[in-house]
Amino acid sequence: MNSNFIGIYFSKKILLVFLMGISSGIPLYMVLSTLFIWLTRDNIEIATVGLFALTQIPWSLKFVWAPIVDTFKIPFLTNYLGQRKSWLLITQILLIISMILLGFSDPSKNLLLTAFFALLTAFFSANQDIIIDAFRIEILEDELQGAGAAVTQFGYRAGGIMAGAGSLYLKSVFSWSTVFMTIAFILLCLMVLSIFVIKVKIDYIEKPQKNLIAPFKEFISRNSIKNLIIILFFIFFFKFGDVVAGIMANPFYVKIGFSNIDIANASKIFGVIMTLVGVFFGGYLVKKIGLINSLIISGFFQVISNLLYVVLNSVGPEFFFLLITVAGENFSGGLGSAAFVAYLSVLCKKEYSGTQYALLSSIMGLARTFLSAPSGFIVESVGWGYFFIISTVFGLPGLIILFWMRSRFPINMQVSKKA
Repeated sequence: MNSNFIGIYFSKKILLVFLMGISSGIPLYMVLSTLFIWLTRDNIEIATVGLFALTQIPWSLKFVWAPIVDTFKIPFLTNYLGQRKSWLLITQILLIISMILLGFSDPSKNLLLTAFFALLTAFFSANQDIIIDAFRIEILEDELQGAGAAVTQFGYRAGGIMAGAGSLYLKSVFSWSTVFMTIAFILLCLMVLSIFVIKVKIDYIEKPQKNLIAPFKEFISRNSIKNLIIILFFIFFFKFGDVVAGIMANPFYVKIGFSNIDIANASKIFGVIMTLVGVFFGGYLVKKIGLINSLIISGFFQVISNLLYVVLNSVGPEFFFLLITVAGENFSGGLGSAAFVAYLSVLCKKEYSGTQYALLSSIMGLARTFLSAPSGFIVESVGWGYFFIISTVFGLPGLIILFWMRSRFPINMQVSKKA
């Protein structure tokens, strides 16, 4: 058993998936976490900081161009690196450049330029995610997909620690431009390792789809209009309250009086650990009590955890209560993510999984992007305490839809239709 474990988790393919997971996590945390702290430290108005949630638009719309990434071959490079690695090379070079430019922008002098480079970084990061998700599915045999998903989460969170806690530690010594250059250099090293150093044997035969709309047509034809509406509404609202609160968490920590080091230790390290605990516990729940029950339990935890922010706002900058808030927020978020990703996965047909997964995950991203953008204005209007109470209410529609689905729209029916 031990040799089998070593053979699975210490293979070249799994190592490659882990490194790509780190590359995927770094830019997301740089844009949605580190940048928000930078803006708040520079005394940018909270309402304006909230509008930077719109930089998530590329992650929300990546399904639009995902079929192009699947079908178009890059001249010359594809013959030497293959379809996925050629796209990954070009994308990561542009991602590194955009991140460096973001670091050298000065939001206190030219906020629009900072927003532009943040959006550019988000676009190349979203394109990277399309490639990495497809590449992972294609290079791993069926029996390795579970291990691949686990190390992807580890890699993603490791990238989060580098971009989150690592950036804040570096900022205590260096300027923001140096911080972003350092993180960009880490991405460069990961790119070289993933594309040129670690070479894996690919067992599949590339058969790019020529019809760009085939994945969308297949998904629509497999579900009735009624079922489609229910699916889309649930995906949109399930993590709504969670992401609305989460997008303003770091500015809240700054405004309430915590230092960058406090935030790094609590949110970026301890928080990542609690997220992983939640992810693995969520995976266990899915196996033991089923997908629908796991979604209900995790949805309830997501709603309740938002109230911890209200308590922290009343207590003030007490580090112990910060740890409690971060623990509740990240554990419930990880719990919900495990069940939610499992739900999205069972909705996808394998031959179209790349584009269909991008489509479904983007729907949830729309809630995170457009509906969370006014968060800063809400804070300025009602204050932090009432804002987090409102975010708790935002989490209720997803739970209501879940209870309705439990009796009238069983997920098992969706899985059987997919199969």
